[in-house]
Amino acid sequence: MRRRLTTEPGPGRLLAWAGLAGAASAALALFLPASPPAPADVGAVPTGRASGPAREPAYSPPVTLTVPGHVGSLPVDPVAGAGGTLDVPASPSRLGWWALGAPPGAARGTLLIAGHLDSAEEGPGPFEALHSLPMGAYAHVAAADGSRHAYRIVARRTYPAGALPGDLFSAEGRPRLVLVTCAGAFDPEERVYAENLVLYGVPA
Repeated sequence: MRRRLTTEPGPGRLLAWAGLAGAASAALALFLPASPPAPADVGAVPTGRASGPAREPAYSPPVTLTVPGHVGSLPVDPVAGAGGTLDVPASPSRLGWWALGAPPGAARGTLLIAGHLDSAEEGPGPFEALHSLPMGAYAHVAAADGSRHAYRIVARRTYPAGALPGDLFSAEGRPRLVLVTCAGAFDPEERVYAENLVLYGVPA
């Protein structure tokens, strides 16, 4: 569903991708590429054990994200609508987990968490801190089963709106955390921002 801004945004930026954005909410249409092959060692059976299909352990969805010293504990909502649509929570104080990707602690795949930088109603949000987050910072993701998972931020990239790498939206590949928000200039006519900021983290 295409949603348009009804009011001007605050001083920060709202999450916007593929030209879909809203001050109260943002709907991101995600077009998934074919899944890349899994690493060769995934699902391998130890020598001397009976062979059979390898079972993935059960994982719980994320419920909070914290970056100590930079981003306080933020609630995370699972968001993945029909056709792979990511509906980011309206408030910049809540985050969206793309539930078709990896859960926290999974042995493979991208744990993608996205959020607004601000809103017209609430002003700047906690994800504003991502723009100045130092490399090496640790992000902690708590899961619904009470487990906690740490990721070390190792890279920051900026992409034009509508040009996020397709492999961000995958349950395959090496395990990683990806945090997404907006950057760049706001276009008052199109009601979208020019860029997306992406931070990459690896399991710590």
